[in-house]
Order: sequence, then structure tokens, then C-alpha cells
Amino acid sequence: MDLNEFLTRKEKIDVLLKEQGWVVGDRSKIIVEVDTKQSDFRAQNYKTVAETLKNDMESKYVDYLLLDSHGAPIAIIEAKRTSKDPILTAQKQAEEYADDIKKQTSDDVFIFLSNGYEIWFWDRKRYGPRQVKGFFSQKDLERLRFQVEAKTKLTDVEIEGRIVDRSKSVECVKRVLEHIQKGNRKALIVMATGTGKTRVSMAIIDVLLKAGWAQKVLFLTDRRALRNQAYDDGFKRFFPEESKSKIFSGVFDKNARLYVSTIQTFMEIYNQKDKSGKYLISPGEFDVIFSDEAHRSIYNKWKDVFTYLDAIQIGLTATPADFIERDTFRFFHCENNVATTLYSYEEAVKDGVLCDFRKNISGARTHFQIAGIKPADVPSGEMRRLSDEGVDPFDMNFEGTDLEKKVAVKGTSEALVREFMDNCLMDQSGTLPAKSIIFAISKKHAKRLWEAFERLFPEYKGRLARIIVSDDPRAQSSIDEFKKQSFPRVAISVDMLDTGIDVPEVCNLVFAKPVFSRIKFWQMLGRGTRANHVCTHKDWLPDGKKEYFKVFDFWDNFEYWDMHPEGDKTESGEAITSRIFLTRLKQLEFFLQSGDTEKVEQVKKKIIDDVASLPKDSVSVRENLKDVEKALSPSLWDKVGVDPVEFLKKKMTPLMKYKQDVNLNEASFTLKCERLGVALLVNDQKELERLKEKIGEMIECLPDELNVVKPKIPFKEKVLTHRFWEQVSFEESQMLLTEFSRLMKYMASEPRKTIVIDMDDVIQQRKLIEFGPDAKQEYVNVYKEKVEERIKMLAREHPAIYKIERDEVLTEEDLHKLEETLNSPELYVTEDVLQKVFNQNRGTLVQFIKNILGLYKFPDPEVRIKDAFNTYVIEHNKHYSADQLN
Repeated sequence: MDLNEFLTRKEKIDVLLKEQGWVVGDRSKIIVEVDTKQSDFRAQNYKTVAETLKNDMESKYVDYLLLDSHGAPIAIIEAKRTSKDPILTAQKQAEEYADDIKKQTSDDVFIFLSNGYEIWFWDRKRYGPRQVKGFFSQKDLERLRFQVEAKTKLTDVEIEGRIVDRSKSVECVKRVLEHIQKGNRKALIVMATGTGKTRVSMAIIDVLLKAGWAQKVLFLTDRRALRNQAYDDGFKRFFPEESKSKIFSGVFDKNARLYVSTIQTFMEIYNQKDKSGKYLISPGEFDVIFSDEAHRSIYNKWKDVFTYLDAIQIGLTATPADFIERDTFRFFHCENNVATTLYSYEEAVKDGVLCDFRKNISGARTHFQIAGIKPADVPSGEMRRLSDEGVDPFDMNFEGTDLEKKVAVKGTSEALVREFMDNCLMDQSGTLPAKSIIFAISKKHAKRLWEAFERLFPEYKGRLARIIVSDDPRAQSSIDEFKKQSFPRVAISVDMLDTGIDVPEVCNLVFAKPVFSRIKFWQMLGRGTRANHVCTHKDWLPDGKKEYFKVFDFWDNFEYWDMHPEGDKTESGEAITSRIFLTRLKQLEFFLQSGDTEKVEQVKKKIIDDVASLPKDSVSVRENLKDVEKALSPSLWDKVGVDPVEFLKKKMTPLMKYKQDVNLNEASFTLKCERLGVALLVNDQKELERLKEKIGEMIECLPDELNVVKPKIPFKEKVLTHRFWEQVSFEESQMLLTEFSRLMKYMASEPRKTIVIDMDDVIQQRKLIEFGPDAKQEYVNVYKEKVEERIKMLAREHPAIYKIERDEVLTEEDLHKLEETLNSPELYVTEDVLQKVFNQNRGTLVQFIKNILGLYKFPDPEVRIKDAFNTYVIEHNKHYSADQLN
């Protein structure tokens, strides 16, 4: 809707001003249509258009004059109609008005330019015009004016040695300050975990405060542990005299100078208004914002926080530069994907600031992780127990990746715990594990690992290991105990200790879970990188010192990241509501092309409802209100030269993340059903099979005992049959949506009870092999290559291998000489070592040599399992029908 200038001011700009405390009509704060030629700005005698329009003297009228708390001019606003670009049509005009005021007062005033949709702010003494998300409050403008008048050069302020005491840290501080001094308002600091990001941040804040560049600083984090660390180890320690505040939900103290908050909490309050309709936090509330681990949030649903607040923005991350997304570099205005300052993990290890792990990775997997679980694997007693519990033994066909999801084996947890205890770094006494963190898949998995510790090592009387999870009200107390007390030695965690926890003495990290985010994987590794010089409990360390730390990888994470450097790309980083909207647009495109007008109208209604549900008061939606109004206009679908689908895709999809009161389970189910609809329309059988499983799992999670679910039970049971999915149609995909989506808020956390099997498991594959009398270690693949090369070389000269090649019988003397030759320094090849390298527990020395020479092939594990299963069926066939055996 194109509004003229008068209506733009009345319906748009006046409303925006009121939200920041500027009430048009209150002449003590704001005056409209002020004559910049005939007013006496020094004497605060302001003439308006009503007073000077009819006289013969020269006149120029600024649309709004904003006054400070003493009644003096502090800013002007030049307004243009909604269809005009404020930079192109208002900048020069506003500059002339500001110059008129400056001629009288000798002071610059701040300039705002607006067409009701866009607002531009111009601080002429310091920066060029920049777009902002709202007008600034009176206090904001007074604070900014003080900075303009009082600031000194950042490079003239000495960096405090009590805050940063390493040359590299000083360098990082200087690089950021020099960058800001040049007029840049964004910077990105990349420093490996443990190299002092918090201290570098505090040193920068210290200089900005002393130089008069900042008076209000906000430090945002993505979790409470980092928030507390910034407050306790940063603000309280280095700024004891400054007023400081932790922001909690619904509470904001405007009088503090230093603020710290999780970004989730800040999201809850920054868009709130008081009873008078004024925002609690204005776009100009802060001078500097630090964002700890910014890459995880900026291009997700929290981006609008950073775009709403107009401040110098400094991103902090420990993620290696190679892993940081390009959008993060772009957001912080880093050219060529180069951070403002960088201190890499490799450089920090070389400097002795951090510990290394790269030569101390112990990879191992159990038999069931590799081969999965088949009916033949389950002992008869467990078979009977499971049958009694209603589990069909012949349904027990699980992949190794299903462990701790669909099925759990107690012996697997015991095997992992035993492998850890046998090979972990021990403390100074050599009798206890050094401090260790185990990353578990789920809370139930964590408990099974803890139970394994209790079963295998009862002598520690429950003190050795402790589960730490987020929903434990005493979680922080457990973390403090792990950090400060000798026991527990092992913390078993589900997401709680992945990032932001600083326990320098940690010497063992155990990945008992797969990790599909490279950033998260690196952050988890960062829990062990603290070096010896920051460890206070030397008796917890191997031989009283920390020279390196060890990583146990039970899920081939390192191999995964070698093969998948970009990580798991199956899901977009877009908000789920945006993905729903895009999927509906795909349906619309299909029906428009097929000419199905009835379906076009059905899908179009859902799309229009999505747009209409956007919160118009949201700052981020309001700046795109012109596009929202266009999307809701019936004329969008009739205009020549406008593709409505492309317009909605480009303009409305990004706004969908601002939809309010979204239940994640309901939205997830909706997305799956809408994607199912698309798969059915385009006959994508692979996607149909994938969605069938996902949708079925969610529907199965609905508790039958709830009154709201009971009427749906007949349809629920029908949907969970194979017959339903053999004949499913687009209409039925929409019926699933109608019948079940609103019930998903009641969904239980698991679709079915995990099948727990009490049977043994063993470590079948190790990535590090120990050999020789000194237990020398080598990666299995490297050692295997050396052994193969050695045997192929000996084949040309050793008599025993010559006989093996010709399938001749070896004498005991031949075997003795062969063993003696192979068990020599460097490789110390023995039959026992080869069994571990080749994952063949019953292989003989001769078989291994034949295998290397291409003369023999070991049976495939699946073949062995199939043979065992056949034997089981023959021995127990009377218990099963033909269909069960099929």
C-alpha cells in the first residue's frame, strides 16, 4: 500500500516513535515540522510551519525535531512517502537541515531517514548512514552524543596486562581494536578453546570503556554455562566497580553498564513492550555486543536479535576457520573468509598453550556395532524372555547403527567401559582413571554405561562415575564436584558437557556416540585441550603432568569426518516453519502446472493462512510489512509479469521463522505430511519409504490412554498397517495432517520401548594396535600396510613363505623360523597381533600370510552369522511357522 507523506508519518512513523518513548504532541521531547531557518536553536525557541508559513522570510521544515532531556536538539527525522527510497530522496535534504542547526549550536545532530518501512541512521561524525530496525530512545541518543564528544583513539589506550598476559592474546586484542578504529562495526575472533577468548573479550571491553567508545556492553552466549563463565570469570573479576546484570526472563535493568545473557533468554525479552507500548529494549540500547559461538545462531532463528540491535558486533568462536560457514564470515564483514583475528589449535599446541590429541586416538568397535544383531545372536533364555514380553524374536534384525536407539545390549556397554578402563590415561598413582568425559547417545544409554561401571568395578562403591544431564536439578552441583573434587573421575554426559565446560584436568574423552556436526565434534574435542600449566590438581594427572590427552572413538567419528567433511546435510538450517511453507509452494506449483483448480485453491488457502499468521508487531516482520501486505492482496495472483510463487518463495519464506507459538513436534509432523504429499505427487518412492517410517514412528508415539487420542485410535491402527501405505494418496496425506498434527503436542518421547538384551559383546576392531615388548602403538591401517609390505618382500626370499605359496606342508622348524623372522624389532608380527589387525579371532599365521598373498579369503562375518542362524533354525524349527521362517 502506497501512502503519501502525511499518512506515512501518521500511520507508520508516529507509531514507531511512540514505541521508543517519543510521543508526538509532547513538545518537551519531540516537535513536528520545525523551521530550521527561523528557529533559534541555541535559545531553544522552535518555530513550526504554523508560525512561519505565511511570512516572507526563508523557511525550511524538518519533519521531526527530537530533543534531549534539557530541551536541546539531538536528532532530526526526515520522512518520505512509503514508495520513496529514503536514501535517494531524503539524505541531502536532511543534511541541509542538520547544517542549519549546526550553524547556530556548533553541534552536529543525529539524522534519521524513513519512509515508514525503512529507517536509516546517520552519525555524521563517525560513520556513514546505516539501516536500523527502529528509532533510538532519548537516553540512547544522549549516550551516543557523549561518545562522539568524549571518545579518544583506541590505539592510545594501554592494554591491561592483568587481563591478557600472552603476546598472542595482546596481538588479537590489538587487531580487533585497530579494525574498529578504522570505522568497522563488525569483527570475528577465532580462537581455539582454551586460548583465552573470554580474557581477550574483557581486554577489548576495557579499552572501549576507557576510550569512551562504549558505555553499555552486552555479552550473549548460547548456553547458561558460558553465560556464567563470562559473568564470573569476566565481568566480576576484571570490572568489580562497574554495574553489571545477568538478564533473566522478563527482567531488564536499564541502569547497568555490563550485561550478560543467553541468546534464548534475550529472545524472550527484546521484543517485549511495557504497559505504555514502549519497547523494553531499543535498537540503540547497547554500544557493543559480544556473541560467544555466534556461528551456531546467527543464521538460525536468532538472527533477528543481531540485526535488531545497532551496535559494534564482535563474534567469538572456537570453531576452526575451515569449518565456519561462509554466511558467518559474511555477517561479520570478513573478506575472503578471513577472520579479523585468528589463533588456531595447531598454533596454540605449538606454543604450548594447548594439549594435543592427534597421536592418541584409540578407535574400537564391538562385534554388534559392526555386524548388527540377528535372531541367531540372542541366547535362548533371552529369546524366551523377550517372547514373554511380546517381542517377536524374528523381528530382531538390527543394524549396528540401531544400537541405543531401537535396541540395546548390556554387553556392549560393558565392553566399551572395559576397553576404556584398560586403556585410559591414569592419575599420578596409576590406580585411578584421570578425569574423563564420556559422551553418551541418550539418558538411557548414559544410565546403561553407569550401570556397567557399577557391575564391573563395584570396589569404587558408586563414586567412580556420575551421570550429568540437563534435566537434573543438581546438574551444576555435579559439574562443580567433577571439576573440584577427586571423585567422580568419570562424567557421563548427554549434551551437557559438550561445550562451555572448563575442567583443565580432563585427560580422556570417550565418544560413545556418533556426532554428525563437525562444529560440535570439534567443540567436544575442546573439552580436553587445556594444557598442564592451567591444571591445579597435579595428582589427578598421569605422572603428575598433562602432556597430551587421549580420545576413545567408539563410533568411527574421525573416519566419518575424513569421508564427510561437510557433515550431515540431510536437513536444512532453515526454520522448520520456513520448510513447511516451501513444501506447500512446491505442491502449489504442481497443481498450477497440472491445472487442478480445486487443489490450487486448497493449497493457496494454507499458504495465505501462513502469511496472515505472521506477528505484525514483530520488529523483523514489520520491516517487511510492505511485502506481507502484497502477499495478502488478491491482486498478487492476477498481476501480469509477477510470478506469485517466486515472490512468496523469495519474500515470505524467510519470515516464516518468526511465527509464534510453534510446537516443534506438531511442526515436524506437519512438514513430514506435506513432504509426503509432494512425494506422492511426483512418485518419489524412495522419499515415500523414508517418510512412511518417520510418520509411523510419530503416530505410534501418541498415548492411547489420552482422551483426545482415543477417538483417533481406529484410524491410528489403520495408518500403522502396511496395507494403508501400499495405497496411500495425496488426499490421505492431508488427512493425516488434519487428524494427527494437533495431537503431536502430546507425543511421548519414544515411539517404542527400546529392546534391551542381556548378552555379552566383545571389542572386535581396534584402530590402535599394541605390539612388541614395549607395547608400541600404531594405527591399525598403517601397521597392516607395513606387515603386508614385509610379508610380500619376504615371499621372494624366505623358504617357509615359498612353501606356503605352493601349498606345501610346513614343518615345526619352518614355523619356528618364520615366527622368529616376523617377530623381529620394528613390527613384532605375531599370530595374536594379526588376529586383532584382521578382526579374525581364529585365524592362523599361515592363513594370514595366504590372505596377504591373495591365496586365501576369510569368511565374511555375515556368512558366519547366516550359517549360525541356519543351525539355530534347524535346531529350533518346531517353535516357528513357515511364514516366520520366510
